[in-house]
Amino acid sequence: MAEFSASLLREKFTIYDPESEMHEEGESVVALSNRMVINLCSSNEKYEEKYVVRAHNMHGCVRMCARIIHTFHEGGPIMNRHIAFDWQAAWDSLVNDYEHAYNPQRWVTVYHKGRIVFENGKHHALLDVIEQCDARNEDQYDMSIALAEDAFKQVGKKVTINYDSNVALVVTFEHNEGRSGIILRGPDRTTTFTFTASGTKAKALSVPQCLAASAAYLEGIQLAFLIGMNNEKTRLNIIKRFSKEEKQTREAKKRLSRLSAEITNLEGVYDVHYRPERPEFSHLIIDAEKLGQKILEPPVEDEDGGEDGDDKKGNKKKAKPSVFHHGSG
Repeated sequence: MAEFSASLLREKFTIYDPESEMHEEGESVVALSNRMVINLCSSNEKYEEKYVVRAHNMHGCVRMCARIIHTFHEGGPIMNRHIAFDWQAAWDSLVNDYEHAYNPQRWVTVYHKGRIVFENGKHHALLDVIEQCDARNEDQYDMSIALAEDAFKQVGKKVTINYDSNVALVVTFEHNEGRSGIILRGPDRTTTFTFTASGTKAKALSVPQCLAASAAYLEGIQLAFLIGMNNEKTRLNIIKRFSKEEKQTREAKKRLSRLSAEITNLEGVYDVHYRPERPEFSHLIIDAEKLGQKILEPPVEDEDGGEDGDDKKGNKKKAKPSVFHHGSG
């Protein structure tokens, strides 16, 4: 197995006009993205390719990277094949039924030398400018922000771009061993853990499979949060029976079960160790329920027992804040 390392970044770009009088009042445009760079090299070191994958959510980004790595090592360089690689089919195979039903905003973009080679869904155009600038200044990603500002200036639009990022995943593979460090920053705490998988002489470690397991954890931790919060909303009667939210919670539980099976499959094939310990999705659900008990409040009821809405005189009533927003990125 060739050496390989990569990091997944959660990024936020805030674009605003520095001369606008409205800037102090918060007039700006925000572009969010998850970004992972993969440098690929054939076993004989004859071929090299580099791709940048951006996506709406973390697990989608990592899974697309895993698929690219798999096809590169199975079929060689991707860009100059006699039969073109089917990017759309690759992406479609990674989007599960739950994503289809409950994440219509999903998108993914793959770049090679700053050029889009595949995109699905809608992403912010600034991301394309950033990748074009990065391709011209390899290994100096931070400079891409300033170059992007200059690019806007050249077309007559002066903007300032503020950049914020944090690492969500770090993976390293060498000598038939892989290490995956996952860092998720939640509303009340940061979850950090590492798992190490080791191959054997009979079964070499698969980088794509380890990345897929990392993606399963990234997705599973988010689903566990959603399930826990929705369980508490259901208890408080914020989520109604037979509603779309109730159905989504049921489907999320099914999806979480499949993710657990995927992780268990990795543990059955390789020698896997965790530090500090293996995260249990059931425990994360309970943690989210406890958080929900602290921050959620039941709907306000009027004098005749009705919930927030119109009173007897047709006047609108306001409910106390009861919804906690949790993004998918």
